[in-house]
Amino acid sequence: MDKLAPVIRDLRSRLGLTQEEFAHALGITVSTVNRWEKGHSIPSKLARASLARFAGRRGVAVESLLEEQAVPGIPPRPSAVN
Repeated sequence: MDKLAPVIRDLRSRLGLTQEEFAHALGITVSTVNRWEKGHSIPSKLARASLARFAGRRGVAVESLLEEQAVPGIPPRPSAVN
């Protein structure tokens, strides 16, 4: 199972939304949310950014969780050095 699936499921749960409400708010299909939560597919980089913005507008910070989840075949982003 994809490591991002429980993050998305937890986010939706913390926001108190059904899959249908979550999908509608993000402008995606319910089946897409279902596939993400079951780990059958993963959100694109653009979709992960939308998820982070959506959560942030509702007071839930998940940017780091979403960014930490590597997409197969794509190397993780290097950490910023101060």
